[in-house]
Order: sequence, then C-alpha cells, then structure tokens
Amino acid sequence: MSAAIPVVVCFVIERDRHVLLLRRNAWKDEAPGQWETGSGRVEPGEAPADAARREAREETGLEVEVLGELGAHPFLRGRERVETLSVVLHCRARTDAVVLSTEHDEARWVPIAEAADLPEVPEWVRRSLEALRRAAARSPAP
Repeated sequence: MSAAIPVVVCFVIERDRHVLLLRRNAWKDEAPGQWETGSGRVEPGEAPADAARREAREETGLEVEVLGELGAHPFLRGRERVETLSVVLHCRARTDAVVLSTEHDEARWVPIAEAADLPEVPEWVRRSLEALRRAAARSPAP
C-alpha cells in the first residue's frame, strides 16, 4: 500500500488589482530568499480552502476570501525531495494590515499585470501569477 501524497496550498492574495508577494526568510529550507505568494501544508481532514485561509492568516495576518482554484501541480518538497501536490488558490484580502510571520522578511503589493514579469520571481511562482493575470483579465474589478 502506498502512502498518500502530501498536499500543500499556494495562496495568491490580491487586493485592488495588486498581488501580495512575500520574501522567504534566509533560514527556510525550501527556496530561502526567494519571492512567493505564500504556501503551507494542508492538515489531515482539512479542505484546501480552509488551509489557505489559515495559512494566509498565520503568514500575513490577513483574513482572506478564497475565490477559486488557479491550478495544481506536483513538485518535490524539502531536502528529502518528497513528492507533493500543490493546489494554487486565488484569494482576496478582506483586511488591510500585513503582519508577517517569521517565515518571511519582506512583503510588497505588486500590480497583477506586472508581478509575473519581475526578475526576482522564480518560475514556480511565475506560473501561479500568470494564472492570476489571466483570471483578472477575465473579471471586472471588485
């Protein structure tokens, strides 16, 4: 019998046609110093949307509304390179004040139209930002 594949959520938080980017702290074992949108493990019995709301609150201090899924992809996580599934969720900030956890050392709001083109954004984050850009182009501003 094979073990279940761990699932993580990647939460992409937008507000006023901007997306929140977070720089991972230098001590992180996965992608230290790189910019991301935020992520975390889905706990046993937890729905991905609930995990995204919890992780967003823990990592950014923001309350978010989950708007939908932007995609999913497999990847190898951590030093052990464990096969993992990442579910990317589009979220909207319901509160304003970003309060970073120790996982990140900087945050910035970047226009959705520009975020995927930033040179400091790694390819694995760029895919999520491209999906958000496509979704934002199809929907009117709130």
